[in-house]
Amino acid sequence: MTTPDPASAPLAALKQALRAHAGLRVEETPDAVVVKAQDAAGFDVGLFRNGDGYTVSFDGWHEHFAPDDGKTAIACFAHGLSGQARLRVLARGGFDYRWTLESFEDGAWREDSTTGLLLFPFWRKRTARHLRNPERSLRLA
Repeated sequence: MTTPDPASAPLAALKQALRAHAGLRVEETPDAVVVKAQDAAGFDVGLFRNGDGYTVSFDGWHEHFAPDDGKTAIACFAHGLSGQARLRVLARGGFDYRWTLESFEDGAWREDSTTGLLLFPFWRKRTARHLRNPERSLRLA
């Protein structure tokens, strides 16, 4: 009998919890789970397990978590599905290159962190848009 990998436990628990939410489009692999955006106004939310811990991604934005920080990674994942998070996406000539996570706190949107690409067509016209998933009450922990 093999012993379960403790690093897999948070991901397995998340997959199990998501099964109770029939309205979500969920894609699973052994080391990842992605909830697909409901429409073009939203963004994909993913949790990936790798050799150095976990990565949570919202479209092009991402955050890394240590191997022993699975609960925090799941909380971040849930935040992306809560409706209390949105992404400000900058593009040049239709090419997305910067994603800023914003959280709704005390009646206002506040910037949390930004992920960006170093190489992009900087000479093209810049556009900005906001992506936000619908508010959901999810029990994931």
